[in-house]
Amino acid sequence: MRPPTPAASSGEAAVVDALRRAGTLFRARRYREAADAYGEVVRLRPRLPDAHHNQGVALKAAGHLAEAIACFRRAVRLKPDYLAAQTNLAAALEAKGDVRGGLEHRIDAWRLEPAAHDPREALIRALRRCPYDKPLPAARTALAALQADPDIDQQALSDPAIRLWASHPAIRRGLEAARHGFPGSPAPAGFKPITAFLADDLVLGALCWSIVAHPDMEAWLTRTRHWLLDTAVAGNLGRVDPDWLAAIAVQARASEWVWFETEEERDLLIRLADLQAASVETPHRDLIRAMYLPLETDPKIDALTREAGALPEDDRSPRALLLRRSLLDPREEWRLAEELAPGQVHDAVSRAVRSQYEDNPYPRWLSLSRRPRTTLSRHLGQVLALPSPPQAEDAEPRILIAGCGTGRHALQTALRYENAEVVAIDLSRASLAYGRRMARELGVRNIRFAQADILEMGTYPERFDVIESSGVLHHMDEPIRGWRVLRRLMTPRGLMRLAFYSRRAREPFDEIRSRVPEHGDMTGRVRAAREAVYGLTEGHPARALLRSADFYAASGVRDALLHTQEHTVDPLWIRQALSDMRLRFLGFELPDPAILAEYRRHHPDDPGGLDLENWDTFEVDYPDVFLGMYQFWVQAED
Repeated sequence: MRPPTPAASSGEAAVVDALRRAGTLFRARRYREAADAYGEVVRLRPRLPDAHHNQGVALKAAGHLAEAIACFRRAVRLKPDYLAAQTNLAAALEAKGDVRGGLEHRIDAWRLEPAAHDPREALIRALRRCPYDKPLPAARTALAALQADPDIDQQALSDPAIRLWASHPAIRRGLEAARHGFPGSPAPAGFKPITAFLADDLVLGALCWSIVAHPDMEAWLTRTRHWLLDTAVAGNLGRVDPDWLAAIAVQARASEWVWFETEEERDLLIRLADLQAASVETPHRDLIRAMYLPLETDPKIDALTREAGALPEDDRSPRALLLRRSLLDPREEWRLAEELAPGQVHDAVSRAVRSQYEDNPYPRWLSLSRRPRTTLSRHLGQVLALPSPPQAEDAEPRILIAGCGTGRHALQTALRYENAEVVAIDLSRASLAYGRRMARELGVRNIRFAQADILEMGTYPERFDVIESSGVLHHMDEPIRGWRVLRRLMTPRGLMRLAFYSRRAREPFDEIRSRVPEHGDMTGRVRAAREAVYGLTEGHPARALLRSADFYAASGVRDALLHTQEHTVDPLWIRQALSDMRLRFLGFELPDPAILAEYRRHHPDDPGGLDLENWDTFEVDYPDVFLGMYQFWVQAED
């Protein structure tokens, strides 16, 4: 290699000097000046992608989004596989309101490292935000790949899959027609059932692997089910794609058959049974019946069970999923429930709550996302606004999930932390059995499930570095009594994550409850509650339920609106309880960073969001901010 000419040496020195100056200015938060220094590097080395990218980072930090976007675009043109530039370009476009443009570059970033967690999660968030006002082939390709990934929570993909599919004009018209008059009126003239369209893999995936939280889609599925039953009984069904039928039946099962049905449909079900008893062949009878009733009650259950037992393990077709979830999984759960040692439950309210969750195990879920394992300290640093995370046991934390339900949260916790040992307890054996089966399917071994009432754990010998109890204590007769029991199970300086219903956020639900009979068949009461929600005026706070998967399953509606026991609290109640139990408030775990940003605007003297009296006044102005419960962390002071 020849030594550089003096001119070249001088040029390199100028680049190095500009880079050094830019870095110093950026660290000093003099972002505009740093951008100008990087601009000097760009002038000297116009084909250096890093220079354009770093200038864009400085401009974005200075608030000059349009200029930053131009810099990121130049970096991407020079180096299309530049992951940081693709990611920052996507973020800048999103910040400017160009959601679709941001999504395109989220897809590009994900394609560069499809197995990396951060680009994948950012892509999923972008897919969920996109309006899909027109077809987007790249998004369809990405969604298809994500649906095939067993390490991704398919519930997160359900809504974008449905909305992308509905961007087709014919599909959009079908949804609009189905929605007309729903749920109180029959289908309009000219209604086309969903099965009149080609079975779309994205939609089949959503129906089979999530609870579809989409009111228009529910209307279409409900009306299609009625049409299928009517035409099948009349002998006019014709040719339909069996994958559509099985997927609808799978979704009906996931929702616990909560969809609205008419007297006409109940009569048609009787006639369908009569045809079967008379040995009249009715095409797809078992699938159409399974849209209304559990497959395990089918008269031909023996033949169906043999078919289920012969399924290959890797068969993920809609019919295979229906057979497996209806006939094999419940038997396995029954066996796992029998293995559990019975826990003592003496409290009357606890017994009533246990009965509810034996009938309706909650929550309903089918998949989880696997994230890279982390330490407790790193996780707290990500979810809390503290300048430094609290001291935590990172080596081998012992964690108690007090009230684990069907195990979703408990398994997420077991998968999150390095070297953690998790004990998950619940009142309901049916819920615990579901969690145990899913733990085996997912290969999670660092978790132990047990039946127990929190109130009976006062003499429990173990102590825990972390206790999590989300949405549990407020279903007790005296929430503070259960909280005190958990407090005694903490190690010195131990941590606790809790979630309680907000009194202000829950007030709009009273209007729904007032329209539901206090007694009677639970299915009828659940449907009455759902009809009341559908009947709320636009803008009513409780219509937020229409965006929640809980609203589309019987167990979720019962848990949210018709619970056996419910208390609500406010930040001042939390503050008093923490003082009584010598617990230090570490902050709320907020679903959206914008909430904390708005809080800081109101209370700039409390950037960490640690003053619960301030939060109480903040919630007066924003009563729906804790609609998803107060979720917060505390630490023992001893």
